[in-house]
Amino acid sequence: MMSLTEIPGVGESLAHKLVLEIGSLEDVERALEDGDVSILSGIEGISPQRAVKLINSANGHIQEVTTTDEGRKLHRELMNNISKSVKTKAAKNRLSILNPLTRSSISEIESRKSWSENAIRFVTDSKTSFELWMDIISGLNYSKESTSRIDRVIVVPDSQYVEKLAHINNKCRILVRSDDEQWRDYMGIPRVTWIGSGAPEVLPSGWVIGKFEDSLYKLVPEVPLQWLKLNSVNLSIISNLSDQVWPINIIGQKISESLEGLEDLSLLLQSLDNDSTRLESLEKSRDGLWGEVKSIEAGVNDAIVSGTSEASISFGGDEVLSYYSDINSLERRLKSTVADTIDFSLQDGIRRLDDYLKNTGISLPNEIFSSEYPCVINREAIEQIESDLDSAILSERSEGEIAIANSTVKIMKPARQAISKFIEIDMWLGIGKWAVENRCSMPEFSIDEPGIWMKDGRHILLDCVPEPVTYGIGEVSPRGDRDRIALLSGANSGGKTTLLETLGAVILLAHSGLPVPASQAYVGLLDELHILAKVSGTQSAGALERTLKKLAEVLVSDNRKVILADELEAITEPGAASLILGGLLSASSGNKDTNVLLVTHIGTAISEVMGGSIRIDGIEAQGLDENMDLIVDRTPKRNHIARSTPELIVRRLAARSSGLTSEIFSDLLKRF
Repeated sequence: MMSLTEIPGVGESLAHKLVLEIGSLEDVERALEDGDVSILSGIEGISPQRAVKLINSANGHIQEVTTTDEGRKLHRELMNNISKSVKTKAAKNRLSILNPLTRSSISEIESRKSWSENAIRFVTDSKTSFELWMDIISGLNYSKESTSRIDRVIVVPDSQYVEKLAHINNKCRILVRSDDEQWRDYMGIPRVTWIGSGAPEVLPSGWVIGKFEDSLYKLVPEVPLQWLKLNSVNLSIISNLSDQVWPINIIGQKISESLEGLEDLSLLLQSLDNDSTRLESLEKSRDGLWGEVKSIEAGVNDAIVSGTSEASISFGGDEVLSYYSDINSLERRLKSTVADTIDFSLQDGIRRLDDYLKNTGISLPNEIFSSEYPCVINREAIEQIESDLDSAILSERSEGEIAIANSTVKIMKPARQAISKFIEIDMWLGIGKWAVENRCSMPEFSIDEPGIWMKDGRHILLDCVPEPVTYGIGEVSPRGDRDRIALLSGANSGGKTTLLETLGAVILLAHSGLPVPASQAYVGLLDELHILAKVSGTQSAGALERTLKKLAEVLVSDNRKVILADELEAITEPGAASLILGGLLSASSGNKDTNVLLVTHIGTAISEVMGGSIRIDGIEAQGLDENMDLIVDRTPKRNHIARSTPELIVRRLAARSSGLTSEIFSDLLKRF
């Protein structure tokens, strides 16, 4: 891939903005290579259309066969139609980069065609696997990269390291320690990466020992951790895909190949869940500790009261006098009476606290109770337990995060590649699904001749069931349709414009390497496709001059092209239009690299200007039904001038009228 500033339209300012917004030069290059339209168009000032241009320019797919706004609009509508069959949003966006290429990009067109063929085969021959894919892949998106700053400090021995670590400066702080500072002076910072000599032998929680040449991921382990969390949905989808057995065909093999290097992903996700569960358990134990202590104290006191409620002591006269003179003896007698009950209750309280902490690894202090009855648990002991839990949480978080970060680094590159490949595969499988649903076929290409021919071609963008049409022009067509120039006549609303757009759609899809809505199609690969829509109203002198100049240049140029034009006679008065169009077509008739299909209502006049040496085809209407709708055969009749709508109406009136009225319409009909 070319460097950013070598991409047309990308200067130093935009290149800097792309790197700043997306994260790094590597991330920008990956977005361009993967066709990530969404991340590029998410940057202020870059529209989706511009993002597509940047992607195609970066990947060398610059020259498009479309030359007119009508052609570009038709291609966008076709892509929108296909996108309805694509599962993921990312793959829908990726569709937009499948621009119709010129014949100079034949290798890319053939590559796309191969993808399309294999996708259709996968959808039709591996239905169970395709349904499984559609079920699993939902939610997949391009990998996300962390752009936030990290609460970590990198401590370096001198300022030269700051320059060497400039690429990390936007992620976290870099501090230069003085000669008299030691690692202990940084103990107040929770996360430290120490570079150089003087590091602690036993690392405090959250600390990392690194070298200036280490990667960002090793120096700042929070970056891969954030990446792991940001892409958890993607990674779960990949893990689910890896649990399946894919068919032995091209698409199935590409899925399996993309999973290589990710064999440990499920274990990583499992360890992440386990680490999270362990951490949550410790935090829950710490947060609920004092509440549990109060509950244990109350429980022990209730047990003592309940256990001694029926205790009794009887004294003889001598004992009374003895206790009167020695009150301590009476206290000992009383305690011995309830000692077993109190001891049992206290031991039960210790067991409850031990059970509460059993999954934390925290040991109980020796002195738990500061008072037996009323039971009071030693506050200092509980504070020690709380401190131990805090240390365990910090250690668990630090050790677990670093271990998971190291494991994450190993799968980041293959995971990114797999995510990108699966989005591409999803796009192609969506194309395959669309092709099957619309009974499409793969076109056959001609490298040496221009032209277009289709059998049972259908306009799939209509709001009704399209009627199939067989038609074509140029040397790629069967005998009878090989004229390089043809005029298309017919009644209004008979389907002339629809046929023109159908031919344009087949050419655009073929040059995009995609299936076409026809049972069979031959397409001569082009340098240019000109789709010229109807002109609304007669043009001014200046506009007419520019239009004619442009038409003349297009018609006689050496570029291989097809021109699909709709009622160009509207550019000026009818009489002048036939002279102009007839003259222009005559001048281009010897150009073997030019094919023209012109929808027109003045075919006879144009033919007369050209000396009758032009093919005129007609979409013939048999008449009008009761609702005044055309009864029409949409497939043009070769070398046949079709009747116009006014003629059909006059014929209908002549047949249904009587007397002088009928004679008037019959006379008008003869003039047609």
